[in-house]
Amino acid sequence: MYTTVPDDKLPLIKQLIPKLEEISNSTIELDEKTKSIKVTPKQGNAYDAMKVRSVINAIGLGFSVDDSMKLMSDDYTLEIIELKDFSNGPDSLRRIKGRIIGEKGKAKKIIQEYTGVQILVGDHIVALLGNVEQMSVAKRAIEMLLEGKEHSTVYKFLDEAERALSFLSSKGLKERLDKF
Repeated sequence: MYTTVPDDKLPLIKQLIPKLEEISNSTIELDEKTKSIKVTPKQGNAYDAMKVRSVINAIGLGFSVDDSMKLMSDDYTLEIIELKDFSNGPDSLRRIKGRIIGEKGKAKKIIQEYTGVQILVGDHIVALLGNVEQMSVAKRAIEMLLEGKEHSTVYKFLDEAERALSFLSSKGLKERLDKF
């Protein structure tokens, strides 16, 4: 499995390779000439190699090493939304990025606070890194903004989703406690 990262992230990736190889039982080869990174599972476990590739991609996108390393857990995932799918030119792209970020970063901050999902808005993408359970809520909130829904509608959606997840987790906890 191959991946690439921006030039400025290569030294950081190079520094992380021994740690990633150790925790994933994978071999990681960095070709500095082509700036490509090859991740190969040592014992045929492609799943761990895919996790390593996700960590490297997250760092390349601009997430911190600590946040990116969470992707080695089964509880975290990385999602990328292509903004070109929602825009039809530079002005449209600028507008939809502004909708996601919100005035003084308010919209992005609210989505992050409700879901715990980290959000990075890039030139042509929105990258989300977070808990699997919360990812669908954060992704849907971003998509609602991209579809032109009002911010207040998105905030109501987040309120309802938070209540639903809270109810489900407390119900699940109650069911587990009832077994004892």
